[in-house]
Order: sequence, then C-alpha cells, then structure tokens
Amino acid sequence: MHSYAADVQLARFDRATGGLLGDRRVSVWQNSTAALDESIGLVEQLLAAGEESPEGRRLAATLKLLNRTARRRGPHDLYDVYHSLYWPLVSPEHVKARARVITVHDMIPYLFPEFVTDEVIERQQSIVASIDGRRDWVICNSVSTKTDFCEITLVEPQRVFVTPFAAPREIFRPEPDAARIAATLGKHGIPGPGYVLSLCTLEPRKNLARLVRAFFALVETQRLRDLRLVLTGPAGWKSHELYASLGARPELRDRIILPGFVPDEDLSALYSGAGLFVYPSLYEGFGLPALEAMQCGVPVVTSRTSSLPEVVGADAITVDPKDEDAIAEAIRRVLEDSDLARELRRRGLARSATFSWSRTVAETVAAYRAMLAASS
Repeated sequence: MHSYAADVQLARFDRATGGLLGDRRVSVWQNSTAALDESIGLVEQLLAAGEESPEGRRLAATLKLLNRTARRRGPHDLYDVYHSLYWPLVSPEHVKARARVITVHDMIPYLFPEFVTDEVIERQQSIVASIDGRRDWVICNSVSTKTDFCEITLVEPQRVFVTPFAAPREIFRPEPDAARIAATLGKHGIPGPGYVLSLCTLEPRKNLARLVRAFFALVETQRLRDLRLVLTGPAGWKSHELYASLGARPELRDRIILPGFVPDEDLSALYSGAGLFVYPSLYEGFGLPALEAMQCGVPVVTSRTSSLPEVVGADAITVDPKDEDAIAEAIRRVLEDSDLARELRRRGLARSATFSWSRTVAETVAAYRAMLAASS
C-alpha cells in the first residue's frame, strides 16, 4: 500500500467483510502513535463527517500526521506478483516479486496537460518513472490507453496487457419503478423524465462547454420548449469555460440543471429517467459513464475518440466531440426517432452485457500467468 492510511483502509475493508482477505492481507506500515483500531475509527469518523466539514478537516489533518509518522516495514517474502493498482511501483528492494505490474488508467497528463493540475502531472510522471520497461509489466484498461502508453514511454507492447473495466450491476441497471424514478428526480430538482443527461466531473476534458452550446442551439432551432440538459457531477478544476457558456444565454439558463454529486443508490433511476445520455469527452482511458448508461438501457451519444469506440462499439451514436453541430444533430435524431432510440436501448443493453467484473478478473489472472511464465 502507498500510505499508512491506505493500509488502514484495507484493514477496515477486511474487518467489514468478516476477514475476507485473512492472511492474504500483508501490512507494510507500522505506527507507534496510534493502534490499528484507533486508526480505523478515525477513518470511519472522517467518512461520516465529510472532508469539507470543519470536523472532517480536523480528522483529515490528523490522518495526514499519522501518515507522516508511520514507517514502512518491508515484507521479506518473495511474492509471485506485486501489482500496484494506482500508485508508483516501490523499489524491488522493498517488495520482492517474480513479476511486478502496475495498472495505467490513462495518459491524460502527457497528452492534455492543460486539462489537469500540476499535482496530477507530477503523480503520473512518478508512475511512469517507477516502471522498468525491460523488467516490469503494465496493465491498461483499453487498447487506446495501451497504444498511448507505448508510444509515449517506448515500452514494448508485449509487456502491456489490456483488461477492460465493468460497471457493477447492483448499481447500474434499468429501473422499472416509475414512482422511484419520479421520487429520485424530485429529490435532485429535475422536473420530469425525458431529459438529456451527462454525468462526470465538471472539468474541461469532458467537453461540457461545447455540449451546452450545442444544446442551446438545438433548443433554439427546434423550439423544444420542455427539454432539459442535466449535468450531473461535482465541480472540477478549470471549469471557467463551462460556466461562461452557461452564462452566455441567460434566457435559456433554466434549461440546464446542475444536481451536483448524486449518490450510487440514485444512479439507476437518474439514468433510467433520461431520454438519452450524451458523453462528448475529448479523451477517456476507458469511459465508464457510457457503459453505465448502456447498462441502464439508455441510448448513448458519445465521442469517436480515444477508448470510447471500444466501449460502445457500433451500439451508440459516435460523433466528433469538437463539432457542436454534430453533437446537436445526434441529440435531435435520438429525441425525434423513437424507433432509433428503442434500437439503441436494446443494442446498448446487449453490448454492456459483454463487460463484467468476472471477465476483468479472468483476464487479469491470465495476464499474471503470462507474466510469471515469461519470468520463469
């Protein structure tokens, strides 16, 4: 684990699942300042209070202090596979393994540094720097990300595997209960079903400013009096262009609804209440929201860039994300053609069924076996 806090989170998960991990959980941090029970309690209090509350900020500061006072304790065993799911690989002297592998989720900081913060760029650079391209292995979540990674780092493609993500079916599924959909929409200030939905962090890479302008143009030319655009998700960084687009047409501003963060338990109803889902992102390492929407039975309009065509295949409408007219036309087609919308729902459900976490696990295990065979 990359920090004492992450070690505590894993211990907390193990306890909550009744010891699911058992002796497979190996602690690599020690802290003489706080016992494990105290640290788990601190994390639970922080999650309950929320990081933005005064109490949450105090608890977060305490957790950061524990992180700084903790000390690594290196496991002495030789492991078969050491897999970092997000953070840089530690040195081979610290963790000894026959195969070292890291998951690379995207190459956004290298391709679009203007869309991310300096902190994100530095973290991605440290991830790449931790990889020994001659000895280590990489797992990407799409062929697109693998291609970008190999082109940027010059790591040989045979050292990079692809295992796609999935959307949990207990959260993302068609919601058949109209009353539950209505209650969820009312809870989040959405007047009624049939809206155009997008769901993501509100940041420039998601291309929402163009979506807003395309939506305003469509509403104006087609005289769609009751149509709403729902932009769901927390506010992100560098979003001034989005808010400028929202403010450019004050007479249409009430057509845009910003519910903010929506919890998991409301997402199936939110997706199911939409007339279509639009995801015009400029770049995605995988693009889970498009898969989530298809899995909920919603027609999808998305970009024909990066990994998104891998996710939706031929079962969604794909457009040039920089062409506002094309975005508007795709929305119009789905809204006006009920047969097309019905067909996209059917095909999207079938397409989404090919992605599952069991598939992800099976392909990851197959990658482990290939790494170990090549390392023997």
